[in-house]
Amino acid sequence: MNLLVDDHGRRVRKLRLSLTDRCNLRCHYCMPLDSTFMSEERYLSTDECFEIVSQLCSFGLEELRLTGGEPLLRKSFGEIIEKLARLPLKKIGLTTNGILLDRHFESLKRNRVHHLNVSLDSLDEKTFAKITHGNHLKRVLKNIETARAEGFRIKINVVAMRGVNDHELFDFVDYSRNTGIEVRFLELMRIGFAREEQERQFISAQELIDRLKSETSLIPVARERDSTSFNYRTESGAQVGFIASESKAFCGQCSRWRLSADGIMRACLLKDDGLSIRGQSEAERASLYQTLLGMKPLLRPAEVAHPMNAIGG
Repeated sequence: MNLLVDDHGRRVRKLRLSLTDRCNLRCHYCMPLDSTFMSEERYLSTDECFEIVSQLCSFGLEELRLTGGEPLLRKSFGEIIEKLARLPLKKIGLTTNGILLDRHFESLKRNRVHHLNVSLDSLDEKTFAKITHGNHLKRVLKNIETARAEGFRIKINVVAMRGVNDHELFDFVDYSRNTGIEVRFLELMRIGFAREEQERQFISAQELIDRLKSETSLIPVARERDSTSFNYRTESGAQVGFIASESKAFCGQCSRWRLSADGIMRACLLKDDGLSIRGQSEAERASLYQTLLGMKPLLRPAEVAHPMNAIGG
């Protein structure tokens, strides 16, 4: 097997596959209220998704995460995961806002999508509505609880924002303790629309950790070398993690590529440039992958103008 390893020894073994740039929320750090989206005719077809991921498996791809936008809005979502489930992947995951999860539980289980990352930036209805411009908190929480009862492995992703939701830090710790679900706090990144708010609303992972340590002990938890998060367990049993993309970049261990819904493969979340791999033969794609290995930065770029919902993060 020819593995995808760059000159710095970083092996690409994970893919984030965006199925759509559309979303049924308008989180203020992600996109404006009047967002426009690509035509569905531009999406990679089900067969194209399968062919590309299948070839990457022959290059050592081990883990696949389906993203968006909101991936459950893709009309052919069920057909896509049914095909991808046939591939020799060690792990298939889904990143979602959780609103439509109840429509897909059986399909997800049947097709080996056992790992769910649910974006949830507030446990308070008013704050949730302010951030997302949607009144769906009760439904999201109900779907998370059902998913937990159904045996899915769940992680909650919270984008921490100063003056917006950072006062809920201990509420989320209590939520983790009460549900057994890991909660991860993400630093607000300088990507797309969020660049306008980042300086004012940014709060570092270290500040959040210091706040927690003032009230409880944090016990480090082992993680994979290429993990995006560093994790702890509190003395009460809560599971908390931190993704410090801004203050503690992990570029030196990054193992991920991102494929947009219209077939642009990117070596880095924070790079505008990528390579179109649709309509290419296997040999042509293999050559493009070698080029892409050289496009992965060793040091973290400062920011990117590309909209978060279209990157496939």
